[in-house]
Amino acid sequence: MTTEWMYSSNGEFIDIHKELLPFDKVLEFFKHIESEGEVKEYCNGANAGGRWIFQIYSREFIELIATLVGKILIGSKHPGPVLEIMSGDGKLGEFLKPLVDRTIIATDAKTGRDNIEHPKWVEEIDAIEAHSKYDPSVVIMVWEPFYSTTSVELIHSGTPILWIGNPASCGVSSGIAELPSVQIDSEYLLCRHDNFTDRKHLSRFWGFMNLE
Repeated sequence: MTTEWMYSSNGEFIDIHKELLPFDKVLEFFKHIESEGEVKEYCNGANAGGRWIFQIYSREFIELIATLVGKILIGSKHPGPVLEIMSGDGKLGEFLKPLVDRTIIATDAKTGRDNIEHPKWVEEIDAIEAHSKYDPSVVIMVWEPFYSTTSVELIHSGTPILWIGNPASCGVSSGIAELPSVQIDSEYLLCRHDNFTDRKHLSRFWGFMNLE
């Protein structure tokens, strides 16, 4: 197994989210980083892009999310956009846009948490305010902060919610894990806390639909 492609020209690990790569390649990359004992450092910005990484994206995982969003949009008569809240660096929305036939709006409160670089096109706005402003057809949230309860507030608004994160680290005190949801099981779920070699994934993908 060659590892040359995993390094930039100056010897740093590449930014795995610079472009959308297939799952097998992404998994191979993180197995290698794990073998070097550097997963935490890598995900905390020690990579060629200086990028903080929480959920790890691959082509297949993005296609899965896009398919689910599409099904929600088809089943709904609501004309509102797809709203991504707590978007961070906006890569999820960027990857989804070519695959979703609806406007995608990426937003983030930009609190400075975790030293994330937010592109200018990620709108600076609180999640609840963004929901009120855009009246979306579906909300996507990835890696809700530890003490946040925003997810539960939005779930009870009746808007379909797609929630992705590690329940041990995301919205821990919100009670979200106790709410009825559709659990989307997928081999393509990867996050910074996983054991990549043994394929033990700790993130969850939950759908919350119309719990008014």
